[in-house]
Amino acid sequence: MPTSLRSWMSAVSEIARAVNAAEPLEEVLNRVAVQARALIGFEFCAVMLADEQRQRLHIAGCSGLNPHYLAQVSGGRSLQIHPPGAALDTPAARAYREDRTIVVPDVRDAASYGRLQDLAPTKGYQALLASPLRGSGEKAGVIVAYSVTARDFGPPELELIELLGGQAALALETTRLRAEQQEVIRELSRANDELRRGRAVLEWAERQHHQLMQLVLDEVELTGLVGALATALRASVTVEDADGRMLARAPEHDYQPPPDLAARRAGPVRAALDHGEVGGRYQVVRVPGGTGGVAAAAWAAPVVLGSELAGRLWVTAPAAEPEPVQLRVIERFALVVALLLLQQRHVLDVRSRLSGDLLGDLLREGGPVHPQAVLDRAAAIGHDLSRPHVVALLAVDGVVPTTARLPELVRAAAEPGPLPLVGSYDGLHVLLQPAEPDPGDALRRVLAKTAQAVGGRGVGGVSGVVTMVAGPVARDAAGYATAFRVARGALALHLSGGPDGGFIDAGALGLSALLLETGAPDALRRFSARLLEPLEAHEQRRGGDLIATLSAWLAAGCSTAAAAQALVVHRNTVTYRLGRVEQLTGRRLADSSTRLELQMALMIRDIAEVNPV
Repeated sequence: MPTSLRSWMSAVSEIARAVNAAEPLEEVLNRVAVQARALIGFEFCAVMLADEQRQRLHIAGCSGLNPHYLAQVSGGRSLQIHPPGAALDTPAARAYREDRTIVVPDVRDAASYGRLQDLAPTKGYQALLASPLRGSGEKAGVIVAYSVTARDFGPPELELIELLGGQAALALETTRLRAEQQEVIRELSRANDELRRGRAVLEWAERQHHQLMQLVLDEVELTGLVGALATALRASVTVEDADGRMLARAPEHDYQPPPDLAARRAGPVRAALDHGEVGGRYQVVRVPGGTGGVAAAAWAAPVVLGSELAGRLWVTAPAAEPEPVQLRVIERFALVVALLLLQQRHVLDVRSRLSGDLLGDLLREGGPVHPQAVLDRAAAIGHDLSRPHVVALLAVDGVVPTTARLPELVRAAAEPGPLPLVGSYDGLHVLLQPAEPDPGDALRRVLAKTAQAVGGRGVGGVSGVVTMVAGPVARDAAGYATAFRVARGALALHLSGGPDGGFIDAGALGLSALLLETGAPDALRRFSARLLEPLEAHEQRRGGDLIATLSAWLAAGCSTAAAAQALVVHRNTVTYRLGRVEQLTGRRLADSSTRLELQMALMIRDIAEVNPV
């Protein structure tokens, strides 16, 4: 059936307008099918495309076909391009395979197309044309036109179906090119966005660098530095020392701490957190969230002084995972934190030297020559020595590692309480600790932390045994020298039997302190042994807790009932044991001089044999 040039040009123009308007491919192919029906006079038309594997044909556009028929040639039931036999072959598949137009005047006579026997009755067509979509590239599919009556097709009809197939192929190529062009445009747009974002990140990093330099010039303290970084990253920021003690944190509200110990010890980040190095260089490491992944992930930057890991800078729960440029900013902040810590260390060193000079004048034999001048110097470095202070001594037997900086250890262990005045005098580390509140716990923390730092007993052998003596309270400038001599005497007495380390409380000895101040350690030990040796020998042979009973009785003011209550025994038991003490020592406990001598002997024994930490 011939068609006019006007009709043909109109059809081509409509298809071209659809393509140029960037209509969806399905709509364009539907228009091709509609034009095929109108130009050639078919009842139905379908445009079929091959899948990516070139195994099956599926309908991509159609006109006049009902959903039931479309379901029969879709999914797993679509037309096979290379069927295993004639029973599954179709004219559309053959047209695609052979790249030529296939004519079927009457499907009832088309014995070589087995699937037509199922498909044709469904839709009610009896003749069809199938022509490949010929374009400049690989075949894309076929166009199939159906007639409800059997008919012969002349050259004009064959020419029209092939021309429409070409138009469909052209529409496909144009759509593909347009899609590729749009993808290129999108890629360029994404690249531009990435460039703009990258420029914004670089500008942000530059601003942070300038701000950091301004903070350094303004000599801002650690809290201000941490607050600035927390604001810039919209995250929680924490600075801690190498032992995990918090030095500063920000922000004040909605703060999130770094991951817990379990998260820090898991995986390859452990070495980086312990030593600060990753792959031979110091850098920021990512640490997963806490146990079970409940806590947010964090980033840790090592704070390094020389080759020593002095602490860590933590960034927790940022608004977005830091980019490489932001990680460099974190590293810069960690460097400035190191400078601040170095400055603080320098201040501590200066204070330690000043404290040593001060202690030399304060603890000299006979006390300070100008007491008020010494008190004024102490006040200038932040210590009011006019208030009562405990005079404590810290002694280390062994080599102290260069990394164990005792002034820093003492300061870290004493917090959050009042800080002691620390310095060296007469070969000992002297701590003047405010007497209120009770400094016992703080001094014990100093002892434990120092022992850990220098490598105490049981850590790779004896590389450093630490002893802490808590001496008497000095209540005025003249009392510090006396308290120092008492504490030094207690230390000498304890060390005369060997460096066992431990904590010695020599602060409430009363008259007995005179022995420690003036007596020789060996003479004191001989005095104690002479009195108590009979009791110790008896206990080794037969037991009996004679020394413990005697000590409890003297501490209870020589009250048998009070001693029995303290020992949780019957008072007759106490009476019997005290009788044995008199028999073994050959002394009467009713004699006040005997009681005083025994009390001093027990005191010397306790100091000399204090248990190590």
